Amino acid sequence: MAQYTKEIKLTTPNSEFLKTITGNYEVIFDKIMRVDNTNRPIQLIQYADAAGSDKQQFPKAILVENTGNVACEVGLQIIEFTVDNATDSADTISDESHFVMFLVPAKECIYFANSRMLGATDNFGCGLGVEIDNAVPDSNEYVDSGANVDHATSATIGSDATHTTLNLENGHSKFFKAGDLIRLEDEICRVTAVGTGLNLANSTLTIERGLFGSTAATHADEVAVRLPFFNMHHDFDDTSYNGGGNGSATVVKTNGSGRFRAMNFFGNARTSDAIVDGLVAGSVAIKFYESGYQEFGLAGITPSTKTGLAASTTYTIALNIDGGSPDDLSFTTDSSDVTFGNVIGKIQSAINDKFTTGTNLKGKKATIAIIDGDVRITSGSRLSTGAIAITAPSSGTTPLGVGIIPAVGVLEKSVSGRLPDDTFQDPITFATKKNINAFLLDDGMGNLSGAGGTGTLNYETGEINLNAYPNAEFVVSANTKAGFSGGASAGIQTIGARSCNQKSDTQVRIISLG
Repeated sequence: MAQYTKEIKLTTPNSEFLKTITGNYEVIFDKIMRVDNTNRPIQLIQYADAAGSDKQQFPKAILVENTGNVACEVGLQIIEFTVDNATDSADTISDESHFVMFLVPAKECIYFANSRMLGATDNFGCGLGVEIDNAVPDSNEYVDSGANVDHATSATIGSDATHTTLNLENGHSKFFKAGDLIRLEDEICRVTAVGTGLNLANSTLTIERGLFGSTAATHADEVAVRLPFFNMHHDFDDTSYNGGGNGSATVVKTNGSGRFRAMNFFGNARTSDAIVDGLVAGSVAIKFYESGYQEFGLAGITPSTKTGLAASTTYTIALNIDGGSPDDLSFTTDSSDVTFGNVIGKIQSAINDKFTTGTNLKGKKATIAIIDGDVRITSGSRLSTGAIAITAPSSGTTPLGVGIIPAVGVLEKSVSGRLPDDTFQDPITFATKKNINAFLLDDGMGNLSGAGGTGTLNYETGEINLNAYPNAEFVVSANTKAGFSGGASAGIQTIGARSCNQKSDTQVRIISLG
């Protein structure tokens, strides 16, 4: 695949503006056509979801250049959507054809960064649709798609656990995309092909059976077809702490390596007619929980501050990380150095050892450090239920209440995992500002970056991949069911051109990058 460079340079007496963008591309169309002074623009190209004998697939970018000696008029046919100012209702396609005209002088050009251009019935955005605002993914790790198993055409799925054609009620196949995962009761299947849904006989899915640790089974008539969004790096019912759960239950989160993958964007953005399916490019924001912690309740502590503990002595505390039962942690002080810097290092080593050898803390992480003059133990997870509990040990000599280290009852109250605020107040101007540093943000080209890591999105199917904080729960925000939702199908339908001069033709070049 080749690379293209787009460069726009404007020079004025006082300044210079230079914009350079590079990217990978494949030239899918490059043609020069002569156009005359006809009343209607002559169609130069037509775009569609897939390339055909007279159509090109929706492109990544489009360049229209007037290579002739007189001006031309370029006409774009686009889809018109009925829109409103609400953020709780889906956009709909209007019955009107919408045309946009550009006047392009000789030797000039127009560059479109993508083919996403729509008409609107009112002066509202085509990217509003339905707003998802800091939504917590369903704890079941699935939602009902709205589709149901149907035995009217064939009841084989009700008697044969190897059958790969799933018959649905009339039109219900339109809820799904090829590559989707579906859940039939406790069986996970992958959709490899989708029927048209035009009638009962064509409302079908071709599926792979019994995936992600599930078992293929028979399914009765009217069984709900669910959209699952468990972490696909693990089995669908994995409850392990570093897998798909918190150690006792499944929960939507990254795993112990910070990875998360799921289809269908947590069951959102699917419709019965497949017209405004998907996500609005650039609208997705993901916010992770902060880690739970507990502080000692000290002030002015530095690494050189003496703890008051005895030298060459073994001490033990009990530590609980993210619920469950605690483990005892033992450490032995240095023969001469009993400062907080030294002691904290020994406690951290004891915590690290329990990651592999612990009974209750096995697989769990925490860090101990001096934060703002106090000693803090922070959970290595970002669970909504994440917490730290420091208590007296079941046996051994406790350091709690020795020297300047507070006793158990004097320690600060544990702080559970919480979501950061969406906004903050500027300390100087007192203006409310958006807390953008708390989010993974969507660049409109399928990439997520920001707080916690990176990720990718598929705006049409809702597939999401994250590489972020380990063992982290999150909430999601996005806009769906809008004109600009999904892939590039809602955009420029045709491009045409005509000469503006009745005495001279001109030439127009179109380059489509895919």
